Amino acid sequence: MAFGFAAMLFGTAAQAQQRPDLTVAVNSLGNKMDPADTPLAVELRIYGSVFDNLIRRDYAAEAADPSKGAVFVPALATDWKRIDDRTVDLNLRQGVKFHNGDDLTAEDVAFTFSQERIFGKDAMLPGAKSFFGCWKPVEVLSTYKVRIAACDADPIIEAKLAHYSAGIVNKRAYLAMGQDAFKRAPVGTGPLSFVEWKTGDYIKFTAFDEFWGGKPNFSSITFREVAEVSARVAGLVSGDFDIITQVSPDQFDVIKQRDDLKVLPALLDQFQGLSLVGNDPAISDKRVRQALAKSIDRDAIVKFLWNGQTTVESQFQATLLGPLYDKDRAYLNYDPAAAKQLLTEAGYSGQPVVLRVPANYYVNGESVMQAVQSMWQAVGINAKVEIVENFAQAYGPGSAAVMGGIGFDLPAPESLGSYFYGEKALIRQRGFPDGVPGMDAAAEKLATIDVAKRKAAFSSMIDIFNDQVPMILLYRTPQFFAAKSNVQWTPTPDFRTDFRPYSLMITGNK
Repeated sequence: MAFGFAAMLFGTAAQAQQRPDLTVAVNSLGNKMDPADTPLAVELRIYGSVFDNLIRRDYAAEAADPSKGAVFVPALATDWKRIDDRTVDLNLRQGVKFHNGDDLTAEDVAFTFSQERIFGKDAMLPGAKSFFGCWKPVEVLSTYKVRIAACDADPIIEAKLAHYSAGIVNKRAYLAMGQDAFKRAPVGTGPLSFVEWKTGDYIKFTAFDEFWGGKPNFSSITFREVAEVSARVAGLVSGDFDIITQVSPDQFDVIKQRDDLKVLPALLDQFQGLSLVGNDPAISDKRVRQALAKSIDRDAIVKFLWNGQTTVESQFQATLLGPLYDKDRAYLNYDPAAAKQLLTEAGYSGQPVVLRVPANYYVNGESVMQAVQSMWQAVGINAKVEIVENFAQAYGPGSAAVMGGIGFDLPAPESLGSYFYGEKALIRQRGFPDGVPGMDAAAEKLATIDVAKRKAAFSSMIDIFNDQVPMILLYRTPQFFAAKSNVQWTPTPDFRTDFRPYSLMITGNK
């Protein structure tokens, strides 16, 4: 079924001919394009340049100097000011156009974060409230000024406003179309303006030449669904595609042997690791879990399974946390002798420790689990690997460790909340029914804008991670794109593809 709107063409025909029509091959088109509607990674790769945020992260500045932590810069808001520990005032950029020709005003911002859409009892997208928390109705201070206030102390309002869930939508289009129609034909302010969606085949966008950030460096972008990675690579080699997503390392040689193609690596703000089922009898003693962590040679996994294309990660922090990051903090690093001693102290006597991973879900997932199995067996752990169909099976009876990801989609410790702390924390369903001991109390102290107090609270949380070991981190999650050599584009640590003029340029002939 095709969903279409007439494309609005701007500029002269000569200008359009000077800019290429690009095709991006993706593994899936997803099902929706609405920022706050629990977006999947495959969906963010498509509509990341349809919507803009009030604030954005400057990934280029962060990469140039990681010691800065997360760098927030103006987007649809030109500036903002903290009023208190729960309130932020923002001045909006004037002259910004939506794809339907409407001017961006404070009413669009107020609707984006409204009771009607997110926070109310009968909200259209009630799931988004779990991310934003409790916010009061946005106060419209003038046509181009808003006040956003949380119900309680919220030190990360600015970070939430830069998150992919906080893209600003057009109020008039959203209400006229309804959420179901809007998510299939979105109206935003970004450089991609929706044209057509043919389910299972492609989604087409035209360049939005009235984009407030400058004229895009393309005429149109079509995202085409190509499920198999080998087919995506073949299409890139043949010239049918300009960019492809989700390239696996076993395809690198095919691409690198061509002078007109290149691999584009990126490290996500996410870690790959093993979620431990704390109430599994084999690992219920925290000393056994500590031994599991100390018996994994992460350097070897990164070197031999990833060819050094990612970084070893062993603790729940990252430079993007800025002043909360402690580069000198120690963790349960590789120490097989210490692992054996811990197993002896815990009285471990050979009970099976079952590792599970969903089939073909993570790149290198099965290979990593087999490597971990071998390392655990080397210190005397009776490790067994099981390949399952889905996560329901992975966390079914008998499981001790499951491969999974955890990350800082917000550059703040609060990113860990949905999994590790709070009454609704996912880990309560995955082996720690009463929560991780001490974690909830430590996390409560994050609710302050006092940086020193936040750092102390986070430090306590890391102490608990190291002691209780509810998850073992392995490495930072890599993602790989590939493109024609004339495509000048750097993927970001965000799942969103950023095709704004400062990010994407095409040199020479297509």
